[in-house]
Amino acid sequence: MNTFPIVWMAVLFATAVPGFTPKARMQAKGFSSLPEEDKTVHNPDPRVEKALKKLGLKYKVNEDGDFKLVFAVEDNRTQVVIISSTTETLGNMEIREVWSPIAKFASTPPCDLSIELLEKHSAFKIGSYKYKKLRSGSYLLVFIVHLSAKAPAEELGSIVGAVARTADETEMAIVGNDDF
Repeated sequence: MNTFPIVWMAVLFATAVPGFTPKARMQAKGFSSLPEEDKTVHNPDPRVEKALKKLGLKYKVNEDGDFKLVFAVEDNRTQVVIISSTTETLGNMEIREVWSPIAKFASTPPCDLSIELLEKHSAFKIGSYKYKKLRSGSYLLVFIVHLSAKAPAEELGSIVGAVARTADETEMAIVGNDDF
């Protein structure tokens, strides 16, 4: 039996039909064909590592390949900042998230708090508040900045500092504790 026509049709179908290949399905926005526990661990982005070393900042790499930094802030407080190794594209731009946790809520955050946070947005030069819904059903309030993945070390350092300060100030105002 001549399998050439079958193989040829499969190749043509794979190249002509969007989303046919596993790689194309994985790249579709908000879609992964893999169960959560089977996702591969990302490698740390060497551009971030180089920038952090240039800035002399200490960090750890978590299981997702993201960079975790802990900053000392006022009144013997600390603040965690995460720099994502995973990037996304918007047109020709490659962007990454730099974020810091502020508060955790067991269920939907209070509406009054959300309105208050929304009103504060107009004062920010860059960044915003965001709720991240966790697998447990709880919510994590974070301060987040989307930054060019190609940002020089000095720009990344400025953003990391601003994210840490803003998140810590908000955490103190909302929670009153130093949880993050």
